[in-house]
Amino acid sequence: MVEPYFRQCLESLKALTYPNLELILVVGMREETDSKGNKTLCDDGCLAMAEEAAANDRRFKIVKCIAAGVGDARNRGLNAASGEYIGFVDGDDYVEPDMYDRLYDNLNKYGGDISVCGKFSEYPGETVREDVIGDPEVLTPEKGVRMLMENTGFFFHSWDKLFKAEIFNGIRFPEDRYLEDRYVIGNLIADASAIIYDRTPLYHFRVRTDSVSHLKRMCELNSDADMVFSEYAVERFPGLKDTAEAFLIYGHITCIQNALIERYFQRSEEEKHFSYIREHKDSAFKNPHVNRNTRIKILFTLYALPLLKILTLMGKKKRKERRGFTK
Repeated sequence: MVEPYFRQCLESLKALTYPNLELILVVGMREETDSKGNKTLCDDGCLAMAEEAAANDRRFKIVKCIAAGVGDARNRGLNAASGEYIGFVDGDDYVEPDMYDRLYDNLNKYGGDISVCGKFSEYPGETVREDVIGDPEVLTPEKGVRMLMENTGFFFHSWDKLFKAEIFNGIRFPEDRYLEDRYVIGNLIADASAIIYDRTPLYHFRVRTDSVSHLKRMCELNSDADMVFSEYAVERFPGLKDTAEAFLIYGHITCIQNALIERYFQRSEEEKHFSYIREHKDSAFKNPHVNRNTRIKILFTLYALPLLKILTLMGKKKRKERRGFTK
Protein backbone atom coordinates (compact mmCIF):
# COMPACT_ATOMS: atom_id res chain seq x y z
CA MET A 1 0.00 0.00 0.00
CA VAL A 2 1.45 3.34 -1.11
CA GLU A 3 -0.84 5.85 0.59
CA PRO A 4 0.93 6.00 4.02
CA TYR A 5 4.20 6.97 2.32
CA PHE A 6 3.00 8.97 -0.68
CA ARG A 7 3.12 12.43 0.89
CA GLN A 8 6.78 11.97 1.82
CA CYS A 9 7.45 10.91 -1.76
CA LEU A 10 5.71 14.02 -3.11
CA GLU A 11 7.56 16.32 -0.74
CA SER A 12 10.88 14.88 -1.90
CA LEU A 13 9.90 15.42 -5.54
CA LYS A 14 8.92 19.02 -4.84
CA ALA A 15 12.33 19.56 -3.25
CA LEU A 16 14.27 18.36 -6.32
CA THR A 17 16.77 21.02 -7.36
CA TYR A 18 17.12 20.12 -11.05
CA PRO A 19 15.55 23.15 -12.77
CA ASN A 20 13.73 21.65 -15.77
CA LEU A 21 11.54 18.81 -14.57
CA GLU A 22 8.27 17.28 -15.72
CA LEU A 23 6.87 15.28 -12.78
CA ILE A 24 4.26 12.79 -13.97
CA LEU A 25 2.14 11.22 -11.24
CA VAL A 26 0.40 8.04 -12.39
CA VAL A 27 -2.48 7.44 -9.97
CA GLY A 28 -4.21 4.08 -10.13
CA MET A 29 -7.93 4.04 -9.40
CA ARG A 30 -10.38 1.23 -8.78
CA GLU A 31 -13.85 1.02 -10.29
CA GLU A 32 -16.70 0.45 -7.85
CA THR A 33 -20.38 -0.17 -8.55
CA ASP A 34 -23.10 1.03 -6.18
CA SER A 35 -26.42 -0.65 -5.46
CA LYS A 36 -28.01 1.07 -8.47
CA GLY A 37 -25.35 -0.14 -10.86
CA ASN A 38 -23.61 3.22 -11.15
CA LYS A 39 -19.87 3.01 -11.58
CA THR A 40 -17.46 5.40 -9.94
CA LEU A 41 -13.68 5.64 -9.68
CA CYS A 42 -12.18 5.51 -6.21
CA ASP A 43 -8.66 5.45 -4.82
CA ASP A 44 -6.87 5.08 -1.49
CA GLY A 45 -6.30 8.80 -0.94
CA CYS A 46 -3.31 9.29 -3.24
CA LEU A 47 -5.30 11.25 -5.83
CA ALA A 48 -6.17 14.03 -3.39
CA MET A 49 -2.50 14.35 -2.39
CA ALA A 50 -1.46 14.38 -6.05
CA GLU A 51 -4.01 17.07 -6.90
CA GLU A 52 -2.86 19.17 -3.96
CA ALA A 53 0.74 18.90 -5.16
CA ALA A 54 -0.21 19.77 -8.74
CA ALA A 55 -2.23 22.79 -7.64
CA ASN A 56 0.85 24.28 -6.00
CA ASP A 57 3.57 23.18 -8.42
CA ARG A 58 3.13 23.38 -12.18
CA ARG A 59 5.82 20.75 -12.74
CA PHE A 60 3.36 18.04 -11.69
CA LYS A 61 1.12 16.36 -14.24
CA ILE A 62 -1.46 13.77 -13.15
CA VAL A 63 -2.35 10.69 -15.19
CA LYS A 64 -5.41 8.90 -13.80
CA CYS A 65 -6.12 5.31 -14.80
CA ILE A 66 -7.68 2.06 -13.65
CA ALA A 67 -5.00 0.39 -11.52
CA ALA A 68 -3.46 -2.38 -13.62
CA GLY A 69 -0.07 -2.99 -12.06
CA VAL A 70 3.35 -1.38 -11.99
CA GLY A 71 4.18 -2.23 -15.60
CA ASP A 72 1.07 -0.44 -16.81
CA ALA A 73 1.84 2.57 -14.61
CA ARG A 74 5.42 2.81 -15.89
CA ASN A 75 4.21 2.63 -19.49
CA ARG A 76 1.61 5.35 -18.94
CA GLY A 77 4.33 7.55 -17.52
CA LEU A 78 6.56 6.86 -20.52
CA ASN A 79 3.72 7.64 -22.92
CA ALA A 80 2.99 10.94 -21.18
CA ALA A 81 6.62 12.06 -20.89
CA SER A 82 7.98 14.71 -23.26
CA GLY A 83 11.52 15.16 -21.91
CA GLU A 84 14.85 13.91 -23.24
CA TYR A 85 15.54 11.90 -20.09
CA ILE A 86 13.43 9.48 -18.05
CA GLY A 87 13.55 8.56 -14.36
CA PHE A 88 11.19 6.53 -12.17
CA VAL A 89 10.27 6.94 -8.50
CA ASP A 90 7.99 4.45 -6.73
CA GLY A 91 5.25 6.06 -4.67
CA ASP A 92 6.35 4.52 -1.37
CA ASP A 93 9.97 5.69 -1.75
CA TYR A 94 11.61 9.12 -1.77
CA VAL A 95 14.68 10.84 -3.18
CA GLU A 96 17.46 13.23 -2.21
CA PRO A 97 17.05 16.81 -3.57
CA ASP A 98 20.11 16.63 -5.84
CA MET A 99 19.52 13.11 -7.20
CA TYR A 100 18.68 14.08 -10.77
CA ASP A 101 21.24 16.90 -10.87
CA ARG A 102 23.99 14.36 -10.19
CA LEU A 103 22.65 11.69 -12.52
CA TYR A 104 22.23 14.23 -15.34
CA ASP A 105 25.65 15.81 -14.75
CA ASN A 106 27.32 12.38 -14.83
CA LEU A 107 25.68 11.56 -18.15
CA ASN A 108 26.88 14.81 -19.64
CA LYS A 109 30.36 14.57 -18.17
CA TYR A 110 31.12 10.95 -19.04
CA GLY A 111 28.70 10.14 -21.88
CA GLY A 112 26.46 7.10 -22.10
CA ASP A 113 22.76 6.25 -22.08
CA ILE A 114 22.12 5.34 -18.43
CA SER A 115 23.23 7.02 -15.20
CA VAL A 116 22.94 5.11 -11.91
CA CYS A 117 23.22 6.12 -8.24
CA GLY A 118 23.42 4.31 -4.92
CA LYS A 119 20.59 3.91 -2.46
CA PHE A 120 19.55 4.10 1.16
CA SER A 121 17.64 1.03 2.36
CA GLU A 122 14.82 2.17 4.64
CA TYR A 123 13.93 -0.51 7.18
CA PRO A 124 11.35 0.08 9.93
CA GLY A 125 13.19 2.25 12.45
CA GLU A 126 16.56 2.33 10.67
CA THR A 127 18.29 3.57 7.53
CA VAL A 128 21.15 1.63 5.96
CA ARG A 129 23.44 3.67 3.73
CA GLU A 130 25.44 2.08 0.93
CA ASP A 131 29.17 2.70 1.03
CA VAL A 132 30.54 5.28 -1.41
CA ILE A 133 33.56 3.92 -3.23
CA GLY A 134 35.58 6.40 -5.29
CA ASP A 135 34.60 8.36 -8.37
CA PRO A 136 31.81 7.42 -10.80
CA GLU A 137 32.60 4.38 -12.94
CA VAL A 138 32.08 4.30 -16.70
CA LEU A 139 30.94 0.79 -17.57
CA THR A 140 30.68 -0.93 -20.91
CA PRO A 141 27.43 -2.84 -21.45
CA GLU A 142 29.20 -6.14 -20.79
CA LYS A 143 30.62 -4.84 -17.49
CA GLY A 144 27.19 -3.50 -16.58
CA VAL A 145 25.56 -6.89 -17.18
CA ARG A 146 28.34 -8.59 -15.22
CA MET A 147 27.66 -6.23 -12.31
CA LEU A 148 23.96 -7.16 -12.39
CA MET A 149 24.76 -10.86 -12.30
CA GLU A 150 27.49 -10.64 -9.67
CA ASN A 151 25.43 -8.28 -7.48
CA THR A 152 28.43 -6.03 -6.94
CA GLY A 153 26.64 -2.73 -7.44
CA PHE A 154 23.31 -1.74 -8.94
CA PHE A 155 20.58 -4.23 -9.81
CA PHE A 156 17.56 -4.61 -12.12
CA HIS A 157 15.65 -1.68 -10.62
CA SER A 158 14.41 1.27 -12.67
CA TRP A 159 14.22 3.76 -9.79
CA ASP A 160 17.95 4.36 -9.17
CA LYS A 161 18.62 5.34 -12.78
CA LEU A 162 18.28 8.17 -15.28
CA PHE A 163 17.83 7.05 -18.89
CA LYS A 164 18.07 8.82 -22.18
CA ALA A 165 14.46 8.73 -23.33
CA GLU A 166 15.44 7.50 -26.79
CA ILE A 167 16.51 4.09 -25.49
CA PHE A 168 12.85 3.38 -24.68
CA ASN A 169 11.87 3.77 -28.34
CA GLY A 170 9.91 0.62 -29.12
CA ILE A 171 10.37 -0.71 -25.59
CA ARG A 172 7.75 -0.88 -22.87
CA PHE A 173 7.40 -2.75 -19.59
CA PRO A 174 5.41 -6.00 -19.60
CA GLU A 175 1.91 -5.55 -18.19
CA ASP A 176 0.99 -9.21 -17.84
CA ARG A 177 3.47 -10.22 -15.14
CA TYR A 178 5.22 -9.18 -11.96
CA LEU A 179 8.90 -8.10 -11.88
CA GLU A 180 8.38 -5.77 -14.82
CA ASP A 181 11.74 -4.05 -14.25
CA ARG A 182 13.58 -7.35 -14.44
CA TYR A 183 12.35 -7.97 -17.99
CA VAL A 184 13.42 -4.54 -19.27
CA ILE A 185 16.29 -2.97 -17.32
CA GLY A 186 18.81 -5.75 -17.92
CA ASN A 187 18.24 -5.55 -21.67
CA LEU A 188 18.62 -1.77 -21.61
CA ILE A 189 21.92 -2.14 -19.74
CA ALA A 190 23.09 -4.71 -22.30
CA ASP A 191 22.19 -2.45 -25.23
CA ALA A 192 23.40 0.89 -23.80
CA SER A 193 26.41 2.70 -25.24
CA ALA A 194 27.77 3.08 -21.68
CA ILE A 195 26.53 3.14 -18.08
CA ILE A 196 27.72 5.71 -15.53
CA TYR A 197 27.63 4.37 -11.97
CA ASP A 198 27.98 6.78 -9.05
CA ARG A 199 27.65 4.84 -5.80
CA THR A 200 26.62 7.95 -3.83
CA PRO A 201 23.27 7.01 -2.21
CA LEU A 202 20.56 9.35 -3.48
CA TYR A 203 17.43 7.17 -3.56
CA HIS A 204 15.57 5.97 -0.46
CA PHE A 205 14.20 2.47 -1.08
CA ARG A 206 11.64 1.31 1.46
CA VAL A 207 12.20 -2.32 2.43
CA ARG A 208 8.86 -3.86 3.29
CA THR A 209 8.18 -7.25 4.84
CA ASP A 210 6.47 -9.63 2.44
CA SER A 211 4.05 -12.34 3.46
CA VAL A 212 5.36 -15.88 3.17
CA SER A 213 3.03 -16.62 0.24
CA HIS A 214 4.22 -13.51 -1.59
CA LEU A 215 7.88 -14.34 -0.91
CA LYS A 216 7.40 -17.84 -2.29
CA ARG A 217 5.79 -16.54 -5.45
CA MET A 218 8.43 -13.84 -5.96
CA CYS A 219 11.22 -16.43 -5.63
CA GLU A 220 9.71 -18.47 -8.43
CA LEU A 221 9.09 -15.44 -10.63
CA ASN A 222 12.62 -14.15 -10.02
CA SER A 223 14.00 -17.52 -11.06
CA ASP A 224 12.01 -17.50 -14.31
CA ALA A 225 13.00 -13.91 -15.13
CA ASP A 226 16.67 -14.61 -14.38
CA MET A 227 16.65 -17.50 -16.84
CA VAL A 228 15.19 -15.32 -19.59
CA PHE A 229 17.70 -12.54 -18.97
CA SER A 230 20.67 -14.92 -18.75
CA GLU A 231 19.85 -16.41 -22.13
CA TYR A 232 19.74 -12.93 -23.66
CA ALA A 233 22.93 -11.83 -21.89
CA VAL A 234 24.95 -14.86 -23.00
CA GLU A 235 23.70 -14.50 -26.56
CA ARG A 236 24.78 -10.85 -26.45
CA PHE A 237 28.06 -11.46 -24.59
CA PRO A 238 29.24 -15.09 -24.92
CA GLY A 239 32.11 -14.36 -22.52
CA LEU A 240 29.56 -14.11 -19.70
CA LYS A 241 28.51 -17.77 -19.90
CA ASP A 242 30.28 -18.75 -16.66
CA THR A 243 29.03 -15.59 -14.92
CA ALA A 244 25.46 -16.44 -15.95
CA GLU A 245 25.79 -20.00 -14.64
CA ALA A 246 27.03 -18.70 -11.27
CA PHE A 247 24.17 -16.15 -11.20
CA LEU A 248 21.53 -18.80 -11.87
CA ILE A 249 22.96 -21.32 -9.40
CA TYR A 250 22.95 -18.66 -6.69
CA GLY A 251 19.33 -17.81 -7.51
CA HIS A 252 18.16 -21.43 -7.38
CA ILE A 253 19.92 -21.99 -4.05
CA THR A 254 18.34 -18.80 -2.69
CA CYS A 255 14.86 -20.11 -3.53
CA ILE A 256 15.57 -23.29 -1.55
CA GLN A 257 17.04 -21.31 1.35
CA ASN A 258 13.95 -19.10 1.56
CA ALA A 259 11.70 -22.16 1.52
CA LEU A 260 13.68 -23.71 4.37
CA ILE A 261 13.76 -20.73 6.72
CA GLU A 262 10.21 -19.55 5.97
CA ARG A 263 8.89 -23.07 6.54
CA TYR A 264 7.09 -23.62 3.25
CA PHE A 265 9.64 -26.14 1.97
CA GLN A 266 8.23 -29.13 0.09
CA ARG A 267 10.72 -31.13 -1.91
CA SER A 268 8.42 -31.67 -4.89
CA GLU A 269 7.70 -27.94 -5.26
CA GLU A 270 11.40 -27.06 -5.24
CA GLU A 271 12.43 -29.77 -7.70
CA LYS A 272 13.22 -27.41 -10.57
CA HIS A 273 15.80 -25.70 -8.34
CA PHE A 274 17.34 -28.99 -7.24
CA SER A 275 17.39 -30.16 -10.85
CA TYR A 276 19.32 -27.13 -12.08
CA ILE A 277 21.85 -27.40 -9.26
CA ARG A 278 22.37 -31.14 -9.89
CA GLU A 279 22.82 -30.60 -13.62
CA HIS A 280 25.38 -27.84 -13.11
CA LYS A 281 27.20 -29.16 -10.04
CA ASP A 282 30.25 -30.46 -11.88
CA SER A 283 30.70 -27.41 -14.09
CA ALA A 284 30.08 -25.12 -11.10
CA PHE A 285 33.11 -26.55 -9.28
CA LYS A 286 35.25 -25.70 -12.32
CA ASN A 287 33.66 -22.27 -12.76
CA PRO A 288 35.93 -19.48 -11.46
CA HIS A 289 32.86 -17.26 -10.87
CA VAL A 290 31.32 -19.69 -8.38
CA ASN A 291 32.91 -18.78 -5.06
CA ARG A 292 33.78 -21.04 -2.16
CA ASN A 293 30.70 -20.12 -0.15
CA THR A 294 28.38 -21.02 -3.05
CA ARG A 295 30.20 -24.32 -3.60
CA ILE A 296 29.60 -25.20 0.03
CA LYS A 297 25.93 -24.33 -0.41
CA ILE A 298 25.74 -26.57 -3.48
CA LEU A 299 26.98 -29.53 -1.42
CA PHE A 300 24.66 -28.74 1.48
CA THR A 301 21.72 -28.33 -0.91
CA LEU A 302 22.25 -31.71 -2.52
CA TYR A 303 23.47 -33.75 0.44
CA ALA A 304 22.83 -31.97 3.76
CA LEU A 305 19.74 -29.73 3.75
CA PRO A 306 19.68 -29.27 7.56
CA LEU A 307 23.17 -27.77 7.35
CA LEU A 308 22.03 -25.41 4.57
CA LYS A 309 19.22 -24.21 6.83
CA ILE A 310 21.63 -23.60 9.72
CA LEU A 311 24.05 -21.75 7.41
CA THR A 312 21.20 -19.62 6.06
CA LEU A 313 19.94 -18.65 9.50
CA MET A 314 23.47 -17.74 10.59
CA GLY A 315 23.89 -15.52 7.52
CA LYS A 316 20.56 -13.84 8.16
CA LYS A 317 21.57 -13.07 11.74
CA LYS A 318 24.93 -11.62 10.64
CA ARG A 319 23.28 -9.36 8.06
CA LYS A 320 20.90 -8.05 10.69
CA GLU A 321 23.78 -7.37 13.06
CA ARG A 322 25.73 -5.54 10.31
CA ARG A 323 22.72 -3.31 9.64
CA GLY A 324 22.86 -2.23 13.26
CA PHE A 325 26.37 -0.84 12.68
CA THR A 326 25.66 0.95 9.38
CA LYS A 327 22.84 3.31 10.30
